[in-house]
Amino acid sequence: MKKFLVLWFCLFIASTARATEAPDFNLPAPNGERIQLSALLKKGPVILDFWATWCKPCIKGMPKLEEIHAKYAERGVAVLGINEDGPRGQNRIRPFLKGRKITFPIAIDADGAVMKRMQVRALPTTLLIAPDREIVLRQAGLSDVQPLINALETLLPKEEASDERE
Repeated sequence: MKKFLVLWFCLFIASTARATEAPDFNLPAPNGERIQLSALLKKGPVILDFWATWCKPCIKGMPKLEEIHAKYAERGVAVLGINEDGPRGQNRIRPFLKGRKITFPIAIDADGAVMKRMQVRALPTTLLIAPDREIVLRQAGLSDVQPLINALETLLPKEEASDERE
C-alpha cells in the first residue's frame, strides 16, 4: 500500500508539472496552411486566444488582441487565434475575420482537441506561452488586457532607450 501511495504521489507531481507546459500542436489555417506552436515559439512568446464566432465576449476581445498584435509583432510576439466553431461553422470564419479587419493568424481546432489538451474550459480563454513552452498566464475572458500585457512585458527584453544628447 505504501508503494502505491508513493507511486501515485510521484505521478500526481509529474502530471501537475506538465500541466503548465503547453503541448505542441499543428492546426490548419482558414487558407489551408498549417500552423505549429513550436515554430511560433522559436521567434518569441505566443498569445493563444481560444474563440468562436458565436461568442460575444470573444468578439469583444478581438480588437484588443489586434492592438497587441500590431504593437508587439516586431518584438517577436505571435498572437494566434484558435477557432472553436467546430466543423459546421468553418464557412463563417473568413467573412467574420474580414468584416472585423483581424490580421493576426487564425488556426482551426475543428474537433476541439487542442482546446482539451490546453485544458481550456470556457470561451474566450487567452494563454500566454513563454518560448520554453511554459504557460505563463491563463485568462478566461479578456475584459482587462493589462495582466496579459504586464506578463508579456516580463518575457520580452527591455527596449533600448534612445540617447537624446546626440
